[in-house]
Amino acid sequence: MALVAYAKLLGGAAALVTLGMYAACSSKEDDAPAPVATDPAKFKPATCGYTVARSNLNGFNDFEPHADVASADPQIRHVRRGLGGEVEKGKPSYADPSRSFSVGWQTDATTKASRIRYGASPDKLDKTADGFSFVVDQQGKVGPADGIRFHEVHVCGVEPGRTIHYQVGGADKWSPVYSLTTSPAAGADAVTLAFAGDTRDALGRSDLPVWRNIATRFKTGNIGLALFSGDMVFSGLDQTNWDAWSKSASAAGPSTFIAIAPGNHEQEQVRSFAHILMPGSTTDHAEKYASFDWGPVHVVMLDDYAGLVNTGDPGFKTEVLAWLDKDLAAANANRAAVPWIVTFHHHPLYSDGTRTERAEERKHMQEALQPLYDKHKVDLDLEGHDHFYERFKPLLAGDKEDPKGTVYLLDGAGGAPSYDIKADTPLAAFKTKYDPEAGEGIYGIATVDVASFKVKMYKVSPAGMSSADDTVIDEFALTKK
Repeated sequence: MALVAYAKLLGGAAALVTLGMYAACSSKEDDAPAPVATDPAKFKPATCGYTVARSNLNGFNDFEPHADVASADPQIRHVRRGLGGEVEKGKPSYADPSRSFSVGWQTDATTKASRIRYGASPDKLDKTADGFSFVVDQQGKVGPADGIRFHEVHVCGVEPGRTIHYQVGGADKWSPVYSLTTSPAAGADAVTLAFAGDTRDALGRSDLPVWRNIATRFKTGNIGLALFSGDMVFSGLDQTNWDAWSKSASAAGPSTFIAIAPGNHEQEQVRSFAHILMPGSTTDHAEKYASFDWGPVHVVMLDDYAGLVNTGDPGFKTEVLAWLDKDLAAANANRAAVPWIVTFHHHPLYSDGTRTERAEERKHMQEALQPLYDKHKVDLDLEGHDHFYERFKPLLAGDKEDPKGTVYLLDGAGGAPSYDIKADTPLAAFKTKYDPEAGEGIYGIATVDVASFKVKMYKVSPAGMSSADDTVIDEFALTKK
């Protein structure tokens, strides 16, 4: 969960596990490991070596450890998968989706049961883990007067490439049985991953049909990891927006880990951080950046607003760029095992959108990130913010076309209102608008192994259910540097 103090943003199926895999984190349901006692702003999961910390954001209520208390109707909903851990590789608790995961959900405010029970098969959920919860207060008279309780449980010590069946709840009130499959070990098996962004509409309506259709493709395509480049909702203040996003996202199923980099429309709101479950850090800028390995891909997430797209937080810029330099250096040196590096964030370095006021944003992003991308040979950078699709030729700083450069891919076409594109785009390899009002949306699916990285970009057919029903609008392969 991204529990961080963001700078003020501009508004606008696999093999079943054996019981041995749980050796490091298992327990009988009536004998769960006790979480480590912490202060009300922190929680240390019993089976993990890291601490989940609360930001000092105004309005963030205290963390409350699991208590076996539930209302008659706890309204368990919006179950979602995430990841915890440290941000620096080499630490024992470094974020590792092959050996750890988190699960989040929502209930009414009075339900304090924050437990999952899990096991090797749906009818043998004989292990448990306890987590924590906190209440997000009502804002603008939207939602229950006593707020909504967000729950989060972290599990560590599992094995790579294993299917885990689980329920969330407690106090004899349980969700249906779900499942997730941990990622392959770093550099191991081939993987399929997806990407999308900018799913919010223009008015904050109660339904997001384009996003729902894209999320459906994640499920039918058996996508374990989807990279989302921000602007989930129209307004981060409005819980109805989040409910609509979460309802549509549920079409992907809780097995898909939707890794999220926040956009400007998330608006530094407590409830937006509550919906995002990403790895953390212990600095003043906790959980604004992270990385992890997903099979043969090293993935980097950045919150790019404060200090990067603008100069509002120079301390964050110094911190995140120092971390990024170190992280990418380690990833570049590890290419024999994990050969591909992918970064994702919200604001683009390159765009041929006609909104001239965004030129300064792109300049700042290029100045901040491109020297490090060039130095460490980042393969693919995923972005959003501008509402169309555009892929650029491999580029180095100074707009130099070079096979050793980074491919910049802008996909802000998940349902947000479409923008215009300039006609003359010499650096672009492919670009297109889309029509969200006609049910169109654009998303990508990449198939990756140690030798190849192949991408297909799809335009959604509103009546379809899988990528086989959609139109391939762009197709490309990355080349090793």
